[in-house]
Amino acid sequence: MTIEQLALTVITFLISIIAYFIKKILEKIDLHDAKINEHNTSIKVIETEHNTLNNRIDDLFSAIKELSQEIKQLAKELSKKKDIDK
Repeated sequence: MTIEQLALTVITFLISIIAYFIKKILEKIDLHDAKINEHNTSIKVIETEHNTLNNRIDDLFSAIKELSQEIKQLAKELSKKKDIDK
């Protein structure tokens, strides 16, 4: 085995080691990308649910406001009837 063949063997071995670690790093990056996509999807679902809940809460507040106004109106009418009955 000549020095050139030995150098070529060593360089090939080093390239193989570097390629192995690069492959492992890329696999980890792919795993992280998958987790990021999963989390982004979860965040979008949570945002949608949050918006839906906010809309429902707004609807409830509107309904409560309308009911309060109706109760006040009914109370006024009831007090007028009591005044008439006297």
